[in-house]
Amino acid sequence: MGEQILHPPLPRAEARIRVLHEDVTTDKFGWLRNREDPDVLQYLEAENRYSEQATAHLAEIKHQLVAEIKARKAGGGSHPVLTVGPFEYFRMQEDGLPHPAWWRRPVAGGPDELVLDPNLIPGAAVFFTLGIFEPSDDGRYLAYSFDVVGDEGFELRVRDVSSGQEVWRGPARVGQAVWAADSQSLFFSQERSDRRQHDRIVRFDVEASKSEVVFEESNERLAVVVRRSHSGAWLFLNVVPGCDNTLRVQRGAAEVWCLASNSPKGKWRRIVARDLGHKIYAEHWNDRFLFRVDDNGPDWRMVSAPTDDPSPSQWKEFVPYRAGVTLEEVHVFDWDLVSLERENLRPRLVVYGRTGEVKSVIVPEASTCTLKVGVSAGGSYSVARHRFCSSQLIYSASSFIRPDTFTEHDMKSGRSKIVYQAKVPGYDASQYVATTIMANAEDGVQVPISLISRRDRRPSGPVLLNVYGCYGTTRWPSFFSAPSCLDERLSLLDRGIAFGIVHVRGGGEFGRRWYDAAIRDRKTVTYTDLIRCAEALVEQGYASRDGIIIEGKSAGGGTVLAAAALRPDLFRAVIAEVPVADIIDTELDFNMPFALAETAEYGDPRAPDEYSYMRTYDPYYNLDAGRPLPPTYIDAALDDSQVLYHQPARYVAQRRSCTPNRDPALVFRTRMLGGHSGFSHGPAVVEEAAFRQAWILDQLDRADSSR
Repeated sequence: MGEQILHPPLPRAEARIRVLHEDVTTDKFGWLRNREDPDVLQYLEAENRYSEQATAHLAEIKHQLVAEIKARKAGGGSHPVLTVGPFEYFRMQEDGLPHPAWWRRPVAGGPDELVLDPNLIPGAAVFFTLGIFEPSDDGRYLAYSFDVVGDEGFELRVRDVSSGQEVWRGPARVGQAVWAADSQSLFFSQERSDRRQHDRIVRFDVEASKSEVVFEESNERLAVVVRRSHSGAWLFLNVVPGCDNTLRVQRGAAEVWCLASNSPKGKWRRIVARDLGHKIYAEHWNDRFLFRVDDNGPDWRMVSAPTDDPSPSQWKEFVPYRAGVTLEEVHVFDWDLVSLERENLRPRLVVYGRTGEVKSVIVPEASTCTLKVGVSAGGSYSVARHRFCSSQLIYSASSFIRPDTFTEHDMKSGRSKIVYQAKVPGYDASQYVATTIMANAEDGVQVPISLISRRDRRPSGPVLLNVYGCYGTTRWPSFFSAPSCLDERLSLLDRGIAFGIVHVRGGGEFGRRWYDAAIRDRKTVTYTDLIRCAEALVEQGYASRDGIIIEGKSAGGGTVLAAAALRPDLFRAVIAEVPVADIIDTELDFNMPFALAETAEYGDPRAPDEYSYMRTYDPYYNLDAGRPLPPTYIDAALDDSQVLYHQPARYVAQRRSCTPNRDPALVFRTRMLGGHSGFSHGPAVVEEAAFRQAWILDQLDRADSSR
């Protein structure tokens, strides 16, 4: 393989001793935090060169994988349109251009009209991610945001659609945004200057061309989210735990304010005080507010209250609490209400009438899948929506076996029809089988594994396991969406490798209790759950002991690194994408994004007991030259604003310094373009996926040759 393969790069060491709670640690690579130091870029580039050299023998299989993935590019006709006010909005891809453009047509009929062409935005040819796409009710204006760097600093714009001119160039680092009913007032959340949280809500008046802050949260552990009720009649302002400041705005808030949408300059009214002690999600239906609340238990119930007095004394139960049935989402139509529920791993949609009667129950074919209501604009901060004054419920289902399928269900007649189904060239669903495997955790709790493989796969073959297990985030099987990405992973399945998602505690698959079971002084439950799941696959004949590869991204990257450190003998290889690899140092530096909020997840190292516990599993401070780790692939992104490049870089440097030969089986790559989610478009997206798959196949081939 060449002499250079045996000598990976190693940056200079600057030993810095730290004493915290009488524990002495030495950090030799803290200087990598200084991006202005020219040696930082030189080291990252040296690692990239080493990666190219160490994996040069994978060129042929990578080329083959690229061709296979490209051949499976999905089609299937026109995707369901996004209807807002009098227009239907849709995307069209022009050959030769990197990004699809947004168009619209009148609902009543008429010619198509170009709304937004991202290809004309400077920098979009290199990188482009859409943040929001929000047309005003009357269709005159479009609010949109975008990122052309990869640091998620979404820049806000307001465009006059009829003229195609931008009437306002707003600030950067904007999150959610919604229009009021007057189609002149735009409300949006904005991030703090230190990027820690979205801490303020701003109102922009198009007519006056003036913006003002209408709400600012002073608690640095909390964030703010603005949204509009499905009816369009109310604006809601949610104060949420910092780690919940995501697309999943239905997770619930600690405090809720409201404002009539037709009075955007009015005074906000607090309808849920934060001293209530529970999480709550508000909606509007007729003359009442609906609250999805966890006051009776972690699986939620639904109550209603008059809009003029929504205090708890006025709550009337609409959907009772049912232990083991998680009430995940609420979607309101003018005459019907739809709840997304999940019992165990199986989701369902329940349609209720105005008096609370159950009109229909929709259960997807797959026992475990991704189920969504409405149509999304596809942006990072876009929320799926539906037409309020309609009896047509549009929902999508996607599983390991079934590509994304949109169904229109008539809530009056109870009849359904498929309106869009993605087609994957060459894909034969009958050749694959999906199942759920249960593993007994150390404390006896059963932890599920969603698994897919070819029907003709030999028993006890290799398995690739994906895991996350943090922040109460769920990871359900789907076809195209991460972490499944079956359109790419079919190349692995067709070579006899099974793929699974491990639903470890720390995630939210079984509601709040599943999350609470693995946070702070119980965080290692996440890692031991993963270990026990891997062992169970071997014990039950699904995997060979030397054929399990684990992968995780972001916090999930930290999960696989921590688990591998606990049981390096169990895993054939490890893939850690943009991993949180230095948990303690992240928590100690409140200048880093999310550091303060993440103390709720991992604990606060400033507290002696919590620090001692974190020291037992922190990947960076548990590297040991006497305990070699499995071959590992790690990546980073120079412009990543979630997991800063130096977090994985410091881990890699420390790990190389701990072994006499610098751990040549460790491959580290840094993307100089793009951010946390990788490249946004073009050949690089497929090439990255093909590279990781080629690396996986190589590690398994090495295991076979060593027998």
